[in-house]
Amino acid sequence: MKIIPKEIKDIERLQKYERIFQKLLKNEFFSKPDIWECGESKGLIGRIINILLEEGSIVQQGKVTFQWESSSMDAYKKEWIASVRPSHQLKRLRKEERPREKLLTYGSSKLTTPELLAIFLRSGIQGKSAIIIANDLLTQFGGVKGIFEADKEELMESEGLGEAKVAQIKAVHALAEEYLREKMESVSKVRTSKEVFDYLYLTMRDLKKEIFKVIYLDSASQIIDNENLFEGTLNASSVYPREIVKSAVHKNVASLIFVHNHPSGDPTPSESDKAITEDLVYACNLLQIKVLDHIIIGDNRYFSFADEGLIEEYNRNFVSIKERRG
Repeated sequence: MKIIPKEIKDIERLQKYERIFQKLLKNEFFSKPDIWECGESKGLIGRIINILLEEGSIVQQGKVTFQWESSSMDAYKKEWIASVRPSHQLKRLRKEERPREKLLTYGSSKLTTPELLAIFLRSGIQGKSAIIIANDLLTQFGGVKGIFEADKEELMESEGLGEAKVAQIKAVHALAEEYLREKMESVSKVRTSKEVFDYLYLTMRDLKKEIFKVIYLDSASQIIDNENLFEGTLNASSVYPREIVKSAVHKNVASLIFVHNHPSGDPTPSESDKAITEDLVYACNLLQIKVLDHIIIGDNRYFSFADEGLIEEYNRNFVSIKERRG
């Protein structure tokens, strides 16, 4: 048996091999889809598996399933998991190849997601670099979104994380949300529902309860302010048009945009959502305040009442009722 050596001069290729072997050596039995979760190319994974098959380190059990030969698995674990040689740590990288230095020199676009996360982790543990730990976390939680959504206890159970690193992860999440909030407030003019969604998505998609937000705009559609007015399960009895109108008059606004989230991830409006929106359009029309849109944010998608023609329909209904009443 020949062991695939760790003496790979190309440091990025070494890191790819490390990520693949972290997955390969996790269980005695594995399948190709299991290994694909590490995020590396299927071509490279296939080549490594073929080498292991040719040398007899693994045997094929099905079309895409394999089993380690016991002594080979032990040997590879010693080489790729248990080894504490300096080549496995970030400090072995040339200075310009380290994630922090790459970020400062070339910008974030030149770094992979594991490298960006490794900057916050700062250091690895015995046998695992910060990048390997970062990659494991991304796999375990299904990406950055999953890491940010995880609670403290879940993160603390992950290998390589302690209170300090969990605090750093929570802090960067909070800073990202604050950045997006400030960016939304700095927008000079709102033009489309997609713009509103892009600015608010990351701060509203993971909320565990429904939040009803009002965006206040002047006559040039520039944002004056935005605030969360209601929270909880939204229905006609929990969203008060008079409170919204009162706040709009106080701020001397010309138009409004309503935004709320669906924790289920499905942005399809309920009958209650439609009734609330229609009531708000009627109430605002009485004071000549325009309702530009009501946007419901789900999981990576949204629903716009304006884009679907419902705001226009509610305005027509209001005019029709007003005309009938003389």
